Amino acid sequence: MPFSAKRLTLAIAASVGLAGCNGTVKKPSWSNPGNTATQRYEAIYHDPYPLNDVAPEIVGGRPREYQTAVPEVKRSRLFSPPQMVAPPR
Repeated sequence: MPFSAKRLTLAIAASVGLAGCNGTVKKPSWSNPGNTATQRYEAIYHDPYPLNDVAPEIVGGRPREYQTAVPEVKRSRLFSPPQMVAPPR
């Protein structure tokens, strides 16, 4: 029994759907964005405003509440993977 195009498409879609994503991918929560602390962390993590230490300052480029950007050291720690700790010997 030869595969039809419809069956092949269904098989590919099922295999992609069953494969899923790895554990490090965060799925968005559309219905419940979280409490205030979670929303604040997400806003800091995904800061859409221009950074003054990367390019020339844009006066008025940030809203009044977000005038101070996250420092470069803290920003680099947001994107680094957790460090593995060696077991004691």
